[in-house]
Amino acid sequence: MVEDLYNAAAELLVDVLFNWPSLLTEQHYTVLANIFDTTWFHHRYDQLIQGDVDFESTQLGYVLLAFGEARVEDLIKNDHEQNKNILSQLCGLLAAEGYPVAENRIFVPAVEFWSTLTESVSDMDPASTSASSVTATIIPYIFQATSHAWKKVIYPPADEFHSWDSHDRAGFHDARKDVVDLLQAVYALIGPRLVETFSSLILSTLASSSWLELESAIFCLGGLADCSREDPRCDDFLAAVFSSPLFSVLRSAQKTIPTRVRQTCLTLIEQYTEYFERNTHLLPTALSLLFNEVSEYSMAIPASKSIYRLCSSCRSHLHPQMDGLLAEYRNLVATASLDCISREKIVGALASIAQAIPEDEKRYTACSGLLDIIQSDVQQSMKLVNVTNDELLPQQIQFPCSDILPEEHVGLHVALRALRCLASMGKGLQSPPDFSIDLEAESNQKAKTPKLVQIQEQVIRIIVEVQNMYSGSSEVTELICSVLRSGFSESEPGPFVLTPEDTVRFLVGHSKDTPRIGIVVKMACSFISSLPPQMLGQYQKILSDVLSWVIGLLKQLPEPEAEPELVQNGIDLVSRLLTRSPGAFISLEPSDAIEFFFLFTLQVMDGKEPLPKAAAAEFWTAFVGTRAVDAGLQETFTRAMDTLGPLLTQSLARNLGGNALRSELDRLSEPLRKLVVNYPMSREWLQSGLDDPTFPSQRVTPEQKSLFVKKVISLRGARATNQVVRDFWLTARGANFAYAS
Repeated sequence: MVEDLYNAAAELLVDVLFNWPSLLTEQHYTVLANIFDTTWFHHRYDQLIQGDVDFESTQLGYVLLAFGEARVEDLIKNDHEQNKNILSQLCGLLAAEGYPVAENRIFVPAVEFWSTLTESVSDMDPASTSASSVTATIIPYIFQATSHAWKKVIYPPADEFHSWDSHDRAGFHDARKDVVDLLQAVYALIGPRLVETFSSLILSTLASSSWLELESAIFCLGGLADCSREDPRCDDFLAAVFSSPLFSVLRSAQKTIPTRVRQTCLTLIEQYTEYFERNTHLLPTALSLLFNEVSEYSMAIPASKSIYRLCSSCRSHLHPQMDGLLAEYRNLVATASLDCISREKIVGALASIAQAIPEDEKRYTACSGLLDIIQSDVQQSMKLVNVTNDELLPQQIQFPCSDILPEEHVGLHVALRALRCLASMGKGLQSPPDFSIDLEAESNQKAKTPKLVQIQEQVIRIIVEVQNMYSGSSEVTELICSVLRSGFSESEPGPFVLTPEDTVRFLVGHSKDTPRIGIVVKMACSFISSLPPQMLGQYQKILSDVLSWVIGLLKQLPEPEAEPELVQNGIDLVSRLLTRSPGAFISLEPSDAIEFFFLFTLQVMDGKEPLPKAAAAEFWTAFVGTRAVDAGLQETFTRAMDTLGPLLTQSLARNLGGNALRSELDRLSEPLRKLVVNYPMSREWLQSGLDDPTFPSQRVTPEQKSLFVKKVISLRGARATNQVVRDFWLTARGANFAYAS
């Protein structure tokens, strides 16, 4: 061995094996395999396994891994002695001394190799005889690799871990994710046996109070949740964990169990929500633990997330316990022991349970209890609205949570917390995804009870009070929109299912000066889309009010590009309304509002803002493509196009003649295609637009313009029109804008 050339030779060999393995012949691979059985290699290999982090030793591990990657199929299928030795060596790399990344650079690539090998075995045809024999031969090695891997991702003691730099800490976390990838590949091959393995490890490490080993075993079991949580074959092994003393030990030994171990245990509950759905007798114990832990700052996030997932998924089993859980939450709030995120999650969790209560009055009573807690936050924020942070008295800061930043106004912070909880409550009260909805049924057939009316009034009151107090906050606007939007998708009456009249009354009360007015208009888009088709005839007045309001907002803009968010969402709203109710759109009074909107969208289409421009193109696609059932209504659209058609084609001509960006061409081709299909005058209009003095390019000859018109008309709205448009645009812009597609 020539030591001076070792590093260069090893680096070159790794590169060839990973990237160009076909350059090597069978003879080359035989020579390499023989090297792995030499005394020199064994000496170097032992140094690497014992924690030698020198470049030479690590490079040797890379050579072995690169060989394994290149010869993975041979290693799987041929179980002769030399291959067995190489597999053992590859497996041994996972047991090399040192924490991954921080002290051990070979672990991560070794895990990746074993993931590749496991997936290759899984991909073999299970019906073949060779596959079954290969599996029997290779699985012991895979099990050994798994055994090494989970041990290597055991956390070091907290002091040591925090002494690492951020790169090493992040790398260690990534290495744990790589181990999960390996475990999931192994599960695909051997199934529940792997869950059984980690179930046993959890019980043994719990019995010996080996906390860091317990954390790693639980982390690995959690990593298998995506594969196993809906597999009932794993239930017995999971029962051994969840019915063990684990939860009681966590509660009784809080002081002695490291924080990270407890966090991982709480996350495990969230990961196996489906298991608890099948085994509801374990729900009380799990929820008791979670509510006990959530008040501790370091446990709050995993505990509250698990509470939310568990309550949302198991709502139909938990609603008899609603009163007790609400009392538990009320007690936590009273002791000011929850941060904002935890409050938000728990409110959403309890709301989802309330949604499952079959009796209306009991459901509304639970909702009222939640709203009362949220209302108390609103009242607290009202007391603090005119108080600066420096002027706060001790008794005034007992209710706000501890995560207020120094630069935040405490009153606004509490108000935002109230709105986030309200939005979370609205989301929790939504029907679960598997709830069937009859799209043809009359909307909201149930009559509202006085209790429901009272609750809805309370929701509206909370929204109005906060908005009036903090009218300059864009966050308040965004959260109010989230609250209201939560009711749009519901088909039955509920606390957040406001009447269309109430919703429109709220909308039209906003002016252009409202912070983030564009997001209010976006919410109005969702509202228009949520109206049931069979009820649109009854809502003409509502639709007209919304249309007048949004056009009024656009009229107040000094120029079309002044507020892109408002312009984009405003045009989108009108497009949706046009599609759903052409009559309400075209018959809007006064008529000059619609005339303004037509000209406004053409100005936007001539502008430079990409999102408003795309919205304007979609509006004109919808308008030109509208075919009303009523003959009189269609005649109105046709007469409008007699005036608008030439103006539209002038704008399209300017864009297709070079003003548009390449990325905008497909969108701008859509109204052109609709125009050709629906209006016989489109040929004359398009030719006139191309000949107009505002056409931007001097590169296009009159003959090329005429040819373009002929091609577009002959295609009759076909998709191929888009390519004709691109070619014409390229001619107008010049060859410098061409590129290979």
